[in-house]
Amino acid sequence: MFEQILNNLRQTGWTLVTFDGNWVCATHESLKRGLLFGDFSELPQEFKPWLRDFVNISHWEVIVFCHSGIDSSQLKQHRFPGIQLWYWDTQQGNLFPFPPTNNQQIPRWLRQLASGKSVPLEGDSQAEKHFVPFLTYTFLGINLVVFILMVFAGLSLFPNDLSVLADQRVLIEFGAKVNSLIQAGEVWRLLASTFIHIGIIHLVFNLYALWALGPLTEESFGHRQFFMIYILSGLGGSIASFLFSTALSAGASGSIFGLLGALLYYSYKRPSLWKSGLGMNLVIIIIVNFGFGLSQPGIDNYAHLGGLLTGTLTGVLTSKNSLK
Repeated sequence: MFEQILNNLRQTGWTLVTFDGNWVCATHESLKRGLLFGDFSELPQEFKPWLRDFVNISHWEVIVFCHSGIDSSQLKQHRFPGIQLWYWDTQQGNLFPFPPTNNQQIPRWLRQLASGKSVPLEGDSQAEKHFVPFLTYTFLGINLVVFILMVFAGLSLFPNDLSVLADQRVLIEFGAKVNSLIQAGEVWRLLASTFIHIGIIHLVFNLYALWALGPLTEESFGHRQFFMIYILSGLGGSIASFLFSTALSAGASGSIFGLLGALLYYSYKRPSLWKSGLGMNLVIIIIVNFGFGLSQPGIDNYAHLGGLLTGTLTGVLTSKNSLK
């Protein structure tokens, strides 16, 4: 397999050089990219002395062959700033990135090389560079515009006891979840309530979470599936809140928790991402947020739980067509 990869690199214009410990360096001048191949047992303490002469190469990645397998603790033992490592478990055929990354370009490309297919690396690179999470930006814009309109309608930036009546009036006018009104036929509130927020702090917190999670989820699942996850999770959160809570409710938290649930399933189905730490980080974020919600009054935990379950289920149901 290793020789097959090296032969295909030579045929596609890469220059190969052998270093100490049977490590092989492959560089491509026009792409300004470099690859290092070697065994985990011969992993050096530093790569910089080897790379010093390659002044025209701006991007380096290291493929480490692990013939005895690999576990997550070993991924963090070696840190090389500015260099992406890929630990290749040759027993299981899995690639584990460190630092964690959702970039699937190198795994796809290496599998193609190992199978004997010579595919230019720049083809995948151009496609990935041009990915734009436009739906994430759209949802961010909608939430922000709606909030600005609510402020002009009388909503306080920082709600307090003196402004509660005026704030409730604006929230209800714009579509907050009010059980009695939904029971009277205003079911549109189940969706509208996911785009309105109670104060600037509530808005900033949710927009930051969407900014952090949205692009990764949208790229992982694709635009159409991301749209389904976001909208259905918001609806799932609103329905759960309607069924189990009588309090007025609003906010994008259900959709945010849906993204968390979908990403958790996504990383669980990919051992490389899970072992890189992404999966456990998501678990910690979910637990911390639920713990915070339980300890603070006024937070709609039913909406959070409903969004999380809906997002996870939507991720499962759409995974056959969307997960790469």
